[in-house]
Amino acid sequence: MNSQVESQLKQRFLEFKRTSTKIGLEEALVQFKSVGQQDWKFEVLCELFYIQANVQHEPTERANKNIRGNLRLLNNDSFLRENGVLVFEVIELYDDIEIEEGAESCWKYLLEGFVHISTRCDLVKGLTKNNEFAYKEFIDQLLQCVHKLNSIYAMQLSEMIFKIIEEYPDYAFMVRFKLVEMQILPDLITRLTVIYCRDIIEFLNGIFYGKSTWFLAQSVNSGHLFIKMKQRVITEIESYSSDLATNHVAIASAMRALAGIVGYFGIKLLDSEVLLLLKVLGQTYTERLVQLSLCLILISADQFLRKQKELSLVFGQVLQSEISEMPLLILVYFQTDAIQQIEDNVRSVLAMQVPIPKLGLFEIQKLFRTLKTSAI
Repeated sequence: MNSQVESQLKQRFLEFKRTSTKIGLEEALVQFKSVGQQDWKFEVLCELFYIQANVQHEPTERANKNIRGNLRLLNNDSFLRENGVLVFEVIELYDDIEIEEGAESCWKYLLEGFVHISTRCDLVKGLTKNNEFAYKEFIDQLLQCVHKLNSIYAMQLSEMIFKIIEEYPDYAFMVRFKLVEMQILPDLITRLTVIYCRDIIEFLNGIFYGKSTWFLAQSVNSGHLFIKMKQRVITEIESYSSDLATNHVAIASAMRALAGIVGYFGIKLLDSEVLLLLKVLGQTYTERLVQLSLCLILISADQFLRKQKELSLVFGQVLQSEISEMPLLILVYFQTDAIQQIEDNVRSVLAMQVPIPKLGLFEIQKLFRTLKTSAI
């Protein structure tokens, strides 16, 4: 866009703004669209002003309705593809004009407004590619909008942030840190962890030690991500299991993270994974691993009971060992029907308030009672 065209475009837009303050925004839009030669660049400037005005002055739901119903160009995929970089240069020009006019928080209102339109991800991706120094500011502005948006809008905003991270993946750790600090968008945190951060065990253990209620508010869309987390944790445990004596600390850390995935999010263990975990319990000489293994069995009893023969053998083994007093303590609790004490013990060992299905505990109780005579 040459300077003369830009200057003319700017003057016409400023005239439109002045008119809108006199006769109203809606009337000004109609008047200027019906006069003179049509110019999509000018119309984009008008649409940007319309977005900003609605976000700034209207409640969220009304702004959503107005923006979705009255945009012709910015909400059009074909238009964005056809005009490419020029569209983003016009948006940058709009920002320059607003700065010259003394307006503040232009990007805050525009980005919040983009949440409401179907091309939101294309717009934010194009803007960040067109201005590689602005992506951090864009993310910060989007994060400031979260608390005033409902869950549907928050999901759309998450998609916009993720689209920016696709362009700048090295920034994923910092974005996740900000999200955790603000305790917002748990689905996005999970997605960033699985795809970009990959420090699953360390991250989950840190989250589960704190007050993690906000993080547990995951949508159903995160289910497949927690399955991937479980698979990677199991792979870690398997890789370390050949030398339990040397790797017991790493396995214990992985085991606790796995307990959180299984307990909090209901992710099921495969039979092969159950057998691996029973193998670890049967071969370890470390008290912490015995405790964590028993906790994992108790919170996902239905899955371990599918391998009841192997489970019985390992239980009999640990009951007769002196590695940990927890197996005998659980046996006593089961013998006296002290189910609450078992639940308290599990949550204390894990330092997590995980739900523990009662039905599974009763089935494990039956199994323990068949072992009690030989154990004692």
